[in-house]
Amino acid sequence: MITSGDARDALLSVAQVERRTQLAGAYSHASAHLVLAGIVWVISYAAIGALPVACWSVVTIPATVVAVIGGFLLSRRTASTGDPAARNATPVRALWLTAACVVFIAATDLLFSPTNLTPYLAFPALVMAFVYSLIGGLGLMPRFLWIGAAIFAVTIAGLMLTPQAIAFWIAAGGGGGLVLGGLWLRKA
Repeated sequence: MITSGDARDALLSVAQVERRTQLAGAYSHASAHLVLAGIVWVISYAAIGALPVACWSVVTIPATVVAVIGGFLLSRRTASTGDPAARNATPVRALWLTAACVVFIAATDLLFSPTNLTPYLAFPALVMAFVYSLIGGLGLMPRFLWIGAAIFAVTIAGLMLTPQAIAFWIAAGGGGGLVLGGLWLRKA
């Protein structure tokens, strides 16, 4: 005979399996986004580190466009799969989050008008580390907490150890970390 406690435990087990399955699907879909963002970071930050300031917009504007359009297309593909885990990854939400981060970073740069370029380079990485950590810390996607913490740690280490090479630190640690994080999420 099944008791009410047994039934409750069985339902709880089913709910836990369902949550883990949804989380694995969400990680799988987020994986491509992190790999794309990581590749864009590696290329753009390495180019920024190698080019004079006057040429940075030639790198940052196309990189931002590629990241936004690529993220939108990945979200669109994800939403069209019919996978229940993709419901929260709609193209509009991904586009909104990306646009909100870009606008916030640009507005903050305009507000503070850094004369030293180090904060200008480090701030976007710290904002994205915060966003990933927030997503992870809220329990939505716990692995994001580790990815955000790693990007934050690498950026702070770069600022403390070799601020003159911060673009290369963020290219390797931030961009490389996003690529590795995306591959880690794929295995979830």
